[in-house]
Amino acid sequence: MRYALVVVFLMWGALGWAQDGSSVRLTQSDGSVEIRKSGAKDWKPAKEGDVLERGDHLAARDKSAAVLMWSNGGMAKVYPNTELALAGVSFDLEKKMEKTILDLDKGRVFVKAQVPEHLFMEMKIRMGGLEVRSQGAEFALAYDPDKKSYTAWTLVGRLVADVGTERIRIDEGFQIKVAAGDRPAKDDVKGMDGKIKQSLAKVSKDMGGSLLTEEVTAVAGGKLTAKIGGVTNRRGNVPYKVNFKALVAGGSGKLKSVSWNFGDGESASGREAEHTFTQGLYVVILRVEDESGAKASAQTGISVEADCGC
Repeated sequence: MRYALVVVFLMWGALGWAQDGSSVRLTQSDGSVEIRKSGAKDWKPAKEGDVLERGDHLAARDKSAAVLMWSNGGMAKVYPNTELALAGVSFDLEKKMEKTILDLDKGRVFVKAQVPEHLFMEMKIRMGGLEVRSQGAEFALAYDPDKKSYTAWTLVGRLVADVGTERIRIDEGFQIKVAAGDRPAKDDVKGMDGKIKQSLAKVSKDMGGSLLTEEVTAVAGGKLTAKIGGVTNRRGNVPYKVNFKALVAGGSGKLKSVSWNFGDGESASGREAEHTFTQGLYVVILRVEDESGAKASAQTGISVEADCGC
C-alpha cells in the first residue's frame, strides 16, 4: 500500500511538472484599469478575464485597482496609480520551477509568489535599474521612478535584493528602502511597522488563502487531515537544513503515529522533524495515523542548489 501511494504521487507529480509557464489573467478590475498590448501605442480598457501576454502593460489609474492571477497559483494586487508590464513567464522542467519577470514602471503591488507544493517559483520584479526576487514569498513593493527608489516589505517568506555586489535578504516581518546608487547593508533592513504588517495581512487574507501560512490545528472531530508546516523557504543552498512541523486536524484527537520520509532514503518520526539535504530535488512525505486507525498524508517539494540566490 505504501509503495502504491508513492507511485501514484510520483506519477501525478510528473504530470504536474510537464507543463509550460502559467498564463496570467486579470481576475479583478475596480475602476479604470487599462491594458496596452505589446508593440501597441494606445491604452485600452481592460476587463476581467483578460490574459496578459509577454510585453503587455497594465495600468490601474487613480482610485482604481486590479488583481492578477497566475494559473499555477501566484497572485498580485495592483494598487491605484500603478503601471507594470509582464516581461515573461517560463517553466524550467528540470528544476520544476516557474520563473516570472515583471517590470514595475511606477506605483505599488502586493505579490503572493506561490505555486503548488510540488513546484517551485522565482518571481523577479525589475524597477528601472533596480530589482528584487522571491522564491515564494508574500511581499509588497512601492516604486518611485522620479526618485529611482523603492521600499520593500516582506509579509511571509523571504525577498532578495542584489544591489551592486551586495545581496540583501529581507525576511518576513522586515522591510528595506533602496535607491539607485545606494550600497545597502544588513543594518538597513528594519522591522516592519505593526500597522503596515496588519494591513498587508488583511490584503493577503482578502485575496484568498496562502500556501505558506500555517493553519491552526483543530480539535477532534471530522475527517483527519494533515499538512506540512514550518517551511517558508522550500529552496536553499547546499547543505540545507529544514525544520518541519506536522499540522494535524480532525480525527480522534489523539495520534498513534507521525512519520516523515525525506525523499533521500532518510526518515524520522514525531510532530516536528529536522533534516539536512544535499544538492537535488526531494519530495518530503508526511504520514499520520490516529488512535482510531484513520490515516492522512501530505507532501511538499524541497530544492537544494549550489547557489539558489535565495
